[in-house]
Amino acid sequence: MKKEIKEEVVPCEICGHPVIHNEYGLYQDCPQCGWRRGGDNVELERQWGVSYPMLVSLSHAREQYRQGLPFKADFDEFVRGLLFYSEMLFDYQGETYEAYLYRDKEFEPYKFVFCCAEFLQEYVSEQEFREKANIQGKRLKDIWDQVQEPRYM
Repeated sequence: MKKEIKEEVVPCEICGHPVIHNEYGLYQDCPQCGWRRGGDNVELERQWGVSYPMLVSLSHAREQYRQGLPFKADFDEFVRGLLFYSEMLFDYQGETYEAYLYRDKEFEPYKFVFCCAEFLQEYVSEQEFREKANIQGKRLKDIWDQVQEPRYM
């Protein structure tokens, strides 16, 4: 006999529109605003500054929604996502770029690696990554408004 999955209707964290939540913690994507909820985003934002699976923090997503903007992680959220997920992707001018954390036995705790098919850059700290990661000499943090679909892998 198949077990019936218990579901309940709860308000979307962003717009308040009713969405379905099941006993396994899965939420329906909000048909009103497009927010995807995957867990306790209040706690994730408090602890890590991100949400799951959207990456953009809950408070930032609410602000974007109020302004009529699409959900998009800013550069700080991308870096926090990198620290949380260890691997991130984004698109820029038709190319996909990757950032990930790499640990080897000689360097602790880890290196920040930024790459695509054309290059590989390594940084020894979060601050160095924030300040020096670049695409053709343009610092990533300076061109972030042109980046598309920042996401975890």
